[in-house]
Amino acid sequence: MNWSQPSLSKWILTSTLSIASSVVTAQTDTASSDDQDVAELSTISVSGSQQDGPKITADKLLKVPGAGNDPLKAIEALPGVVMGGFGPFSIPAIRGSSPQDNLYITDFVPVGYVFHNDGGSTYNDNLVEDFQLRAGAWGPEYSNALGAIIETRLRDPYNEGLRTTVDLSFLRAGVLVESSVTEDQAFYLSYRESLLQFYVENFVDEDELSFTEVPKNNDYQFKYHWRVNDTMNARLIATGARDEVGIEFGKDSDFLATEPALEGGLGANTFYDNQAFIIDKLYSGGTSQELAVSHKTEDVSFAVGSLIDLDAVNEEWRLKSYFTTPLGNGDNIRYGFDIDTTAIEYTAVGKDTPCNEDLQVCPPASLGTDIVDEDKLTISSQRILAAYDWMATPHWELSPGFTAGTNDFTEEDTFQLRFNSRLRLDDELTLTAAVGQHAQFPRNFRYIAKEYGNPDLIMPNAEHYVLGVEYELGRDYSAKIEMYYKDIHDLIVANAEYDEITNPNAPKYLNEASGEAYGLEFLLNKNLTNKLYGWFSVSYSKTKRTNEQTGEDFNYSYDRPWVINLVTSYKSSDKVTYGWKWKYQSGSLFTPVESAQPLYLCSDGTVVDQDGTNLINNPALCPTDPANAYIYQPTYKGQNSERLPDYHRLDFRIDYAAAPQRDYYFEIINVYNRLNVSGYSYNKDYSEREEITSLPTIFSVGLKMTF
Repeated sequence: MNWSQPSLSKWILTSTLSIASSVVTAQTDTASSDDQDVAELSTISVSGSQQDGPKITADKLLKVPGAGNDPLKAIEALPGVVMGGFGPFSIPAIRGSSPQDNLYITDFVPVGYVFHNDGGSTYNDNLVEDFQLRAGAWGPEYSNALGAIIETRLRDPYNEGLRTTVDLSFLRAGVLVESSVTEDQAFYLSYRESLLQFYVENFVDEDELSFTEVPKNNDYQFKYHWRVNDTMNARLIATGARDEVGIEFGKDSDFLATEPALEGGLGANTFYDNQAFIIDKLYSGGTSQELAVSHKTEDVSFAVGSLIDLDAVNEEWRLKSYFTTPLGNGDNIRYGFDIDTTAIEYTAVGKDTPCNEDLQVCPPASLGTDIVDEDKLTISSQRILAAYDWMATPHWELSPGFTAGTNDFTEEDTFQLRFNSRLRLDDELTLTAAVGQHAQFPRNFRYIAKEYGNPDLIMPNAEHYVLGVEYELGRDYSAKIEMYYKDIHDLIVANAEYDEITNPNAPKYLNEASGEAYGLEFLLNKNLTNKLYGWFSVSYSKTKRTNEQTGEDFNYSYDRPWVINLVTSYKSSDKVTYGWKWKYQSGSLFTPVESAQPLYLCSDGTVVDQDGTNLINNPALCPTDPANAYIYQPTYKGQNSERLPDYHRLDFRIDYAAAPQRDYYFEIINVYNRLNVSGYSYNKDYSEREEITSLPTIFSVGLKMTF
């Protein structure tokens, strides 16, 4: 089991709440003007001269059909992106990495989780100014990630009179208040509350499960902006979110049949609060600085039957400052430092089965050994960075750089090289290249816990290689082709030699897995001309992992060879816009069950097989009547050896700007009623399986008013 997000319970919870990610949202932004295209997906965002990847401004993604005006959710329509899970865990897996390998940054500082248990992001869409997806080989400013960097910037408050924006829908209600305080100071405060709790029970089969606490969530954003003078700004920001849900499994639940320790249900209460004081300043010599002092608290309370009862608090303090100094010849030097201290305090009671479900086939969690653990982990790290932006020729930019750091937990010193290059061949054609070394501190603290993990683990690491060609054709079209390769090392897996009885002193986890991911992505972008805009993307990729203990090679869980996106909109008038989005991707991988062995629960709490062979603790004599089997232990075929049917879906949207301060939209999600298969549930002895499918056609409506 994964203490931070138990695998089985996560799947149950997110399958239950998948309806929320498709039901109804209603935050509609004002219509874009005719001179704006909907998504500058082929535009490369350049900081200094490093290649940062596609920059997507939020006001150009709000109208993506099916995203419900959530620009972060619209990221799934970009090349190289597949979504992992549902609901709160429906987060992007990018270029063959786990969703847990991404780093989320908002307004210069890392934040807590960014997706609610209804699939929406934790930010009011009226505040998201832009976000950037850096899919690989990013610059030295970013660290502690192997998957991708997703950076969001919330706009500053408007320096105007009191302004209130109200969003109301079946899914969420929110209010945004902002106002000037003085000529140079202004603030805003946003609060949103989910409304899913008032009707979600209508979508649930009570024979399978019922809610002891209906899923609900809320979030807030606060920013106070002080324009100190023409060269200095100060900002005080605070963001946070909370999610709650409680589930009880019904008498006919397949989940309870295959995992009897789920009895008692599931309960989750998670929240985070983040505060930061940020200063940006331009010095007389041209050097610019951004400085942040931040504090973040994350709390996870999670209980799943007798499998796990976890209460964990993560508290982080950070001091971060980056500088850019222009040189007289047109070059730049970028440099800075990042210092943080994190304390993780937790208590955990339940059952433990050492396993990493992404890389191994895990036995039923109900067969785990009993654990009681309480500890406090403290991790301090320091990092410096530097890069030189060199205009080698008027058309060729080179950006070599490095980041170096240390932490006192794994006691590792890292030195990682980064390199970016852009060569403009003519007005239309540009070649790009990037190489980077990256490392990531273990995200799941279970792996490094003193009692039930291995504190001697080292950080997983990878090398990223990227080559690209960008092409611009007038005002109408732009295109990009990009190839990438990732070589990943020192991934964490359960130790095959560990055994509670015969080898209890062996470490439970080792850095004994590796992987690779490679692919080719094509993107064609159509800007807003002749009232038509949108984009088309095709991605082909392969993602593999190797368990170096066993020598087993297999396709990784997030391997989706083909991903196709077609997004198009037609602006028929100043008030009305029609849009379509079609997505196709290869089906998800799964590990099929080949057979299953009945196990029996003895009066002393031990578990035996049909021959009375002991599986847990000391041998015991027990009745082994197949009709009274406690649980069945499945035997699986090869890891990720089968693939679900391919996924595809069509969404439709109409936007209507009734007045300058009143907007409506209407969406049809899953227009042709495709019941995509997301997985299987099994009966108790695994002799039968049943498809779990996505929701049928859903209609959605939204309204936003500002006064």
